[in-house]
Amino acid sequence: MRAIGLLAVLLTIVPPAVAAPPFDGSAPMRCAIKAVMSCTDPSVCVRGTAATVNLPAVVTVDVGQRLIGGDASGRTVKIGSVGRDGGRLLLHGVESGLAGISWNVVVGEASGDMTGSVLGLDGGGFLMFGACSSN
Repeated sequence: MRAIGLLAVLLTIVPPAVAAPPFDGSAPMRCAIKAVMSCTDPSVCVRGTAATVNLPAVVTVDVGQRLIGGDASGRTVKIGSVGRDGGRLLLHGVESGLAGISWNVVVGEASGDMTGSVLGLDGGGFLMFGACSSN
């Protein structure tokens, strides 16, 4: 009986092991693009959806394979660099099929909230907002 009481005390004193954040890139994710702001020049921005900028509504993010996909045609984009800072997963890449296009995605490691940008000198760019879930 005394051992059970000691075990109960120890379990309340010793903090449990902290699990890894669910959206740290250690497992594939599905990220839904909920809103997009597309700007063709400094004075013209339009609110839209993923379809507005020819993206799928949900993309798959596989940091281990360094790929983002989800396009109906099976097209993928290579993740060029991965970082983590301040509880955020930071992804960056360059679209090799289109000269001068770069992109960034930031995912909150604890919440899965996602923000991204695609930038190019010709044609402007866009911001996207959404949320990721485990795959």
